[in-house]
Parts: sequence; structure tokens; C-alpha cells
Amino acid sequence: MLKIKNTLTKETKYLLIVGMLFLAGSNIASVFLNVYLVRLTNSIFIILFQNILNYVSLLIAFIIGTKFISKINLVTFLKTGIFSMIAYYLLILSLKEQAQLFLIPLGIFNGIGQGFYYFSFNLLTGQLVKKSEQGRFFSYQQTFSYLFGIIIPSLSGYIISIYTKLTGYYILFFISALLLIIGIYMSIFIKGLTLNQNIRLLEVLKLKGNKYWNANKYYNFSNGIRDSIFNQIFTVFAYTIISNEQIIGQFNSIMACIGIFSSSLIASKFNRTNQKNYHLIASMIYFGIMSLLGIFQSPKILLITYILLGVVYCWNQTIFQSVKFQLAKIANNDYNQYEYIVASEFPIALGRIIGLSISLITCSLFSLNNAYRFLIIFNGTLWLIDHFIINKKVQWLEKEKL
Repeated sequence: MLKIKNTLTKETKYLLIVGMLFLAGSNIASVFLNVYLVRLTNSIFIILFQNILNYVSLLIAFIIGTKFISKINLVTFLKTGIFSMIAYYLLILSLKEQAQLFLIPLGIFNGIGQGFYYFSFNLLTGQLVKKSEQGRFFSYQQTFSYLFGIIIPSLSGYIISIYTKLTGYYILFFISALLLIIGIYMSIFIKGLTLNQNIRLLEVLKLKGNKYWNANKYYNFSNGIRDSIFNQIFTVFAYTIISNEQIIGQFNSIMACIGIFSSSLIASKFNRTNQKNYHLIASMIYFGIMSLLGIFQSPKILLITYILLGVVYCWNQTIFQSVKFQLAKIANNDYNQYEYIVASEFPIALGRIIGLSISLITCSLFSLNNAYRFLIIFNGTLWLIDHFIINKKVQWLEKEKL
């Protein structure tokens, strides 16, 4: 087993490893997945529509999870989600070019798999990860993800460039499936956990007048918009600037390498007293590089963007995850932390659907190049907006006793 500082408990270590493998497998596939689908279908519209259905399916999986949470072990949900993701990539591998005929059902299948995984993983995180471990847990998760990202994107980009047609992509998807298979194996070491109390999902979603839950809903909703736009557009936009998967893979490796040091040396030190200042710095840098890239659209600025993303992207992810659990813990109102954690997936999924819908409408109204530029700049502004709204709502929890 990977050696992780003794400050993490045994259960937390295994959960971290499973989360790391899932995140790495998903990230490795997502680096070139949209480029692959665009090349396969020659259309961005069906891909965006597929991903909208993906997140609708994710919500359905969460609803199913809440109905059976007192009857089915959370680790069973976790394994089901990972297995579904493995099947998704293996189906793409087996269908090859014929996959374009099944993009909609594949997207639905993928969404259900992600839904079961995140439903169980978030609950297990809330139950197993101690408050004192949260900063290290999330920063280590990012660090290991970047570690996988150093070699594989460059190697995959090279493989894509030397093989004919789409063979290189299939090798990439196979690597993702392999990492997820290892993740399923590691999940057997996580203690089974069944929550006896039903999740009062509808009641939590309808809750009003709780500033911590309101802040949590907003932060998850906004993060959903940002993530969906960035994940669907950024690599495709990069491909319009440099039509070379090998170079884009190298840029991703550079970003991952920088991300390891940034996550382990900086983001692991985040806590409630300093997260506000670090978020402001990260959001200003992110706004600046996204704006420059959208306006000038040059290879040099693209490289600078990847470098600075390596520095600050893990900051946002670590702070977002930590604040999400902090807000869920302090919200109270006679609801448990895990009820807020599950309920928070609905605003984040809604945000993703809204973000994809904005992308779909923008790409329909404007030329694809101008649409991508607008979406990149728009995405850059959201981090900055988040900072001031969260500060207004809960002052980044600086004065709260958690």
C-alpha cells in the first residue's frame, strides 16, 4: 500500500487510495475523451447533450441511493459505481467507431455509475475522515491524481500521435479501466458502513433560512457550472489552438507535475483561518489566465495557462471540498451532516446541467471558436464571484467554531 503519513487513520488511507484511483482513472480518460468524441462524431452538440443526460442520470442514482441507504452497505454502492465506470470504458473499447450510435445510452450509464460512486464516497468521507484530517485528505487526493497525470497524458498523447485512426485513444481508455479495476480491489479493505437513519432528502432541499445550507447550495451550484464548462470545453478549446494531442498531453503533464508540489506543499496547509486568502489569490490568477487565453488564443498563453493551472487548480478543489464538509457540519437544523452532504449533490448536478446548457446554447448561437472563447472567459469569472458571495454569506467561516 502507498505510504501515507501516519496522521491518517487506516480506514482513511484506504478510502483515500480508492478515491485517488477513481479520480486518476476518470481524469486520464477525460483529458482526451471529448476530443475523441468530437473526432468520432464531428459534432460538439450531441456530446453536450449526452453530458446533460449524464448528470440527470447521476441525480437519479442519488435518489435511488437515498431510498436504499438503510438497507445497502455504502461500500456496495461504491463498488457498483466503480464497476459501472469500468463497464462504460470497456463498452467504448468494444464498440470502437460504433460507439457514436450509442452515445446517449452510454452517457446515461456513465451518469448512473458516477452517481453511485459519489453518493457513497462522499458519505464515507463524512463518516470516516476526521475533522483534523480533511485538509491533508483532500490535498493528498489531488497530489496522487497529479502524480498519475505527469507521465500518462504525455505518453497517451504520444501514443495517439503514432497510431493510426483512433487506436491511441483506445489504449488511453484501457489504462483508465485498469486503474478503476485496481480501485475496486482496494475497496474491499474499507469497513462496511450502513446508515440506519433514512436521509430526509426532500426536507433538506426545501430547508430555508439556514445561512450555512444556503451558502453550501450556492457554492455547490456554482462549482457545478464551472466544472462542467471547464471539463467539456477546455481541452477541446486547447485542441483548436494546437491541433496536436501529443503537445496537449505534454502540457497536461507539466500541469500535473506542478500540481503535485502545489498540492502537497501549499494546499495541504489550508485551514479555516487561511482558506479565504488563498481562495482570493487563486481566483484572481484563474480569472487572469482564462481571460488572456480567451482573448489572445495563442500557444504561448496556452502553455502559461497550463502552468498556472498546475499551481492554483488544486487550491480551489481542496478549499471547495473542505468548505463543503465544514458547512454541512455546522448547518445543523436537526439534520445530520451526511444528509447535507447527499443533498448538496443536487445543486452541484443542477449547476452542471445549467453549465452544459449554457455551453450548448452558446455553441448554437455563435461560431464554435467564438463560443469557446466566451465560455472560457465566463468560466474564469465564476471563481472570483464565488469568493465574494461566500464571504458575504458566511465570511468563509473565519469566526465560526467548528
